[in-house]
Amino acid sequence: MRKMITATVTAVLAMIGAGALTGCQSVSRPPALTIAVTATSIDPVPALGPITQMATDHAAAALLPEDGKVTVVTPDQLQTVDLTPMRGKDVESVPTKANKAINTNLDSLTTLLGKTGTAKDGLDVIGVLDRALEQTPAGGHVILESSGFSTVPPVDLNQAGDWMAKPEAFVTAVNPADLPHAEGKHITFYGLGYPNPASDQEQAGPAARTALTTIMLGLCAKMHAASCDTLPGSPGQTPAVSTNKVTPVSLDQITTHCVGQTSIDANVAFTENSYEILPAADNTLSPIAQALARCPAGSTIDAVGHSALLPGETPGAHTRFEQDRAQAVLNRLTALGAPAGTIGTATPGGQILNNLPEGTYNEALATKNRTVTLTMH
Repeated sequence: MRKMITATVTAVLAMIGAGALTGCQSVSRPPALTIAVTATSIDPVPALGPITQMATDHAAAALLPEDGKVTVVTPDQLQTVDLTPMRGKDVESVPTKANKAINTNLDSLTTLLGKTGTAKDGLDVIGVLDRALEQTPAGGHVILESSGFSTVPPVDLNQAGDWMAKPEAFVTAVNPADLPHAEGKHITFYGLGYPNPASDQEQAGPAARTALTTIMLGLCAKMHAASCDTLPGSPGQTPAVSTNKVTPVSLDQITTHCVGQTSIDANVAFTENSYEILPAADNTLSPIAQALARCPAGSTIDAVGHSALLPGETPGAHTRFEQDRAQAVLNRLTALGAPAGTIGTATPGGQILNNLPEGTYNEALATKNRTVTLTMH
């Protein structure tokens, strides 16, 4: 991504140079950029990822010292990193040198993000967003990096009922007086639905990630922000710095609201290295089968099998095995009384987490990969 920096810097400096030569152009200073992070124990360590290009463009647009400043906001801290490419007391005008300076400054920003954390218990999405908006003048851009599993009012997902089935209704129910003002400011969300893999928060499937995105974009619009959008993907799998207490958000609403996901522990549900399902799995599957019989017409449940990789194996090595286990779970639901029309598809899902970080086998991560994820639509 940083290969794009030289072109960006060159274009911006050319514009500035043209204005200086004609003497008839006035160039506005770039809008502010703020990165807000919830930085809790269930969030991955914050990382730049796709934010890199946005930060690069911000730095390359600097006309005066400190124009490229980025403010980093956590629930209990506020720090700044100046990305402005400088030469002494002036903004660097040579593209290659400006490019090098921006790269160095981006490294400093990455280091700062990697050390962020919070001592406050709970995950407060709205609280940290409020702090960030206070630091950002009109026209500025706030990037909120968070898993989004908020546990603090006005967005306490543990008290939100069927938020996965009816995310729009949840947004409507939030009192506008409990939300910050974002008029004239732009908000981007990054990392929604991707918790720290080493935490107790269950990894989210498509239903939970879609609902979280709907909720956050809906609340953003309710704050009257100038624009609201999201960046795809996860910030990474590095365990969080924070050790604060956050109650995990339950994603299993299948038996109560016919929506959401639940995970079947393959270490308990199957004999080792087999897709032969064991009676112990019925403790989890029987209530789901009974719920499926009561769910509205059109409800379906899909199964995705996951597995761990051993050293020397490549992704996709267990595709058939994963699908067979997923199908075995769906077959068992049918045997336990789930209507045939509610049974969806069985597919392989590979690894939820990389259990071979840097090529080294990690049994704790491997255990989390040995699962079948059921998702109710």
